[in-house]
Amino acid sequence: MNCPKDDGMLTNRELGGAAVAWCAQCGGMFLEPGELNKVAGETAGDLEFSTVDLDTFEHEDDYGPITCPANSAHSMKKVEFNIQSNIILDYCEKCGGFWLDGKELARIREEVTEYNEAEREGVEPWTIRLSRFFWGLPFPH
Repeated sequence: MNCPKDDGMLTNRELGGAAVAWCAQCGGMFLEPGELNKVAGETAGDLEFSTVDLDTFEHEDDYGPITCPANSAHSMKKVEFNIQSNIILDYCEKCGGFWLDGKELARIREEVTEYNEAEREGVEPWTIRLSRFFWGLPFPH
């Protein structure tokens, strides 16, 4: 497989119990179905399902459209990781895989850690999302 960003060769790399296809040039990685749950860090629920379920697939990011590394004839959709995170991933509806750009895995792991800590403290994750929404509105806080 080749990198959809710079056409470099993707190599297999062990990460969090998953063998991901990784690009040494840009740091991006292709995750097959089930691998996002493994590399993101331990948490309750299915992160892949919660990311894709009810998403509009109408998000913009700094990179624009890309094709799926596993199926270069298929364009990937933009999906927001776990709703209200502002982390935009590329998702292939055909194979169920995700493309993560260089720094996105670190941001995802931070997000998962934050949710886990909130859950331990008894704070519902929806309240975190709601507060992020209100803090993102364009009026003084």
